[in-house]
Amino acid sequence: MIKRLKYHEIDFVKYQKALSEASQLSDFAQQDFLNIVSGKNWGLLVYKDYEAVMPIAWSSNFGIKIIQMPALCHQLGIFSKIDNPEVNLLFFEFLKKNFAVAYYAFNKDNAFPVDIQKKKSYVIPRNSYEEVKKKYHIHRRRNVRHTEDIQANTEFNNKIGSDQCIEEFFLENVRGIDKMSLKKVYWNTLMKLKEAGVMDLFIVKYKGDLKSFVAIYEGGQADYLSLFINASQLENKNLPSIAIDYQLQKCIESKNFDFMGSNVPSVASFNERFGADEYFFSILHHQKLNIISKIIKLVFTKNR
Repeated sequence: MIKRLKYHEIDFVKYQKALSEASQLSDFAQQDFLNIVSGKNWGLLVYKDYEAVMPIAWSSNFGIKIIQMPALCHQLGIFSKIDNPEVNLLFFEFLKKNFAVAYYAFNKDNAFPVDIQKKKSYVIPRNSYEEVKKKYHIHRRRNVRHTEDIQANTEFNNKIGSDQCIEEFFLENVRGIDKMSLKKVYWNTLMKLKEAGVMDLFIVKYKGDLKSFVAIYEGGQADYLSLFINASQLENKNLPSIAIDYQLQKCIESKNFDFMGSNVPSVASFNERFGADEYFFSILHHQKLNIISKIIKLVFTKNR
């Protein structure tokens, strides 16, 4: 009932039709986006004749595909005209049975008939900036005021090219990515998405020094905070709030703004103080030992 297709086997006309008619949010499932963040290391799980589709991306180890979310890809999942929890469960079970899964994120609109591990994100629904700002926590409204100090010493710049200083700031200050080689993958991916016209980048300088780097994925249905990097030492602690407020002034009237999720309490609190609404999406996540065990099992089954 569900079949797996490699990249070259995909009927992209049918795939795009499935996405365009889907009831779920499909910004991260678009072919052009996935081609940039995954190359051709992605394929599809397909239900019937593209009645429902589920893109999956992988890295290969010892000939075994390890499923993981590509750099800067927040949610994928199942796309169909009507979200069907039972069909979604078929995809979920097929993925677990046939692949070694490091981490896979379904989209927020995928419902399941059983309990599945969840991750939290935050979104601000589109509205006039004035109405959105009314929902800011009182301390956040105070944080984003453009005082004389901010007006005199803060500079926003979205004309970012191949600037060595900005790249060095990125590599030095990005958090949650340990290996330098992986940090460079993220940087190069950002540049490719920017060249494709779907990633908006801007920096914030304070007293001439670079303090914040912001990357916004401009999806068709929402804008997403792909990366938000701040210097380890901030002379003015309000700069992160001012940076997000600057982006909301530009975009919130036309699109939702998604903070791209975090289970870190301090980050969650930061998002909530902008009046953002929390939502949950299902994930499939395995630790390294479980992945190794699954690889061994798949290799044994393959060679029987």
